[in-house]
Amino acid sequence: MYLEGKSYQTIANILNAEKVLNPKKWTDVKIEKILNNKIYVGDFERLKKIGKEQGKAPIIYQNVVEPIISRAIFEDVQTQKEKNQRAYCRDRVYIFMQKVICPKCGKLMTCKGTGGTKKKYMYYYCNDCKLYLREDLIEQVAMPMIMNLIEYDMTVKKYFFPVLADKKEKNTSKLDKEISLLQNQKTRIKDAYLKGIVEMEDFSEDYKIIEDKLKILEQKRLEIIDINKQTFSPQSLMADRDVEKEKLIRSNKFKDMLMAEWEGKTKEEKQEFISKFIESVTIDKDKRGYYTLENIKFRKNYIDQLVTLLNKGMFEVEIPCTKGKEETTVTSSVLMDKKELDEYMDRLNDYYEVSYYELKRLDEPQKGYQKKYFTIDLVNDNGEKFFKLVELIRR
Repeated sequence: MYLEGKSYQTIANILNAEKVLNPKKWTDVKIEKILNNKIYVGDFERLKKIGKEQGKAPIIYQNVVEPIISRAIFEDVQTQKEKNQRAYCRDRVYIFMQKVICPKCGKLMTCKGTGGTKKKYMYYYCNDCKLYLREDLIEQVAMPMIMNLIEYDMTVKKYFFPVLADKKEKNTSKLDKEISLLQNQKTRIKDAYLKGIVEMEDFSEDYKIIEDKLKILEQKRLEIIDINKQTFSPQSLMADRDVEKEKLIRSNKFKDMLMAEWEGKTKEEKQEFISKFIESVTIDKDKRGYYTLENIKFRKNYIDQLVTLLNKGMFEVEIPCTKGKEETTVTSSVLMDKKELDEYMDRLNDYYEVSYYELKRLDEPQKGYQKKYFTIDLVNDNGEKFFKLVELIRR
């Protein structure tokens, strides 16, 4: 929770509300001590308190007990703590707090805000370079990236839990039913908002209540699934995901659904979401005041998840192709063999009539770098619509 952007006190409040280790009373001080304790990565610190009083380093014995978290996660927490200790303007909520890197000097930008009776803006400021970046314009230029992360997050919650889980197996049917009911409620509320039946204020309030319940249930579900004992197929999970996505695309609701998901979050939830996936972003501003997203550094936990999905043949990339004379991109799945492709196609055919065509692999360029494109009819003479590319491999 700390890596997702929650403070010590917020974490303590959640644990108290969920009655974790009841009647234990959680406080921000206790949470801080836990986050500082190396015993959770298997190390024991001897003479820590005395050493601190005397200005000496404690004696550390490594791997004395079985770790319950990885060293990578522990180091991520320590890095985040250092950033938070340098944070400014804590009386306001900044979506990209401790995330924006100055494009000129590479230092972390601090948070500032305007006051008075005029319209208030949230800024990120570099004291060395005297550079200001407006938060609303950063959010605007980062929206394509944010939309992709929202799609990924929703996909993981609904379909890819079994692939990313690593816990003991139990029965999840009751939780599945509760989650399904709440997701149906979310869908109805979103539709009502998109159709203009409810206002943003009412939408956000009801949406937040459902989201909070879903977070708890989905976390419990993740904790009781064992990937080694569950009978699931990555290809069938992908097919189910793609069918739902295609339905939304055909009804022209896909982008609206993702935008409603983002707009339905409070600023605190937006900050938490950004912190969950992103380590830092670099935004440049030209002389005309136009913003450009120059660089993104994602969190290691997110990258590890993508690697897991890649190894299961569930990772997708956008590759270049031509549409007439225009350059565009198409979705491509990687690391799928013929048997997995057949399973994926069979599952898709439960909903749509699907077939595939083989493309001849392009020869590698002989010298230097060359751009290479596939030429694809997105809609052919038979009225068939292009869906995606699949790169076949031999296992």
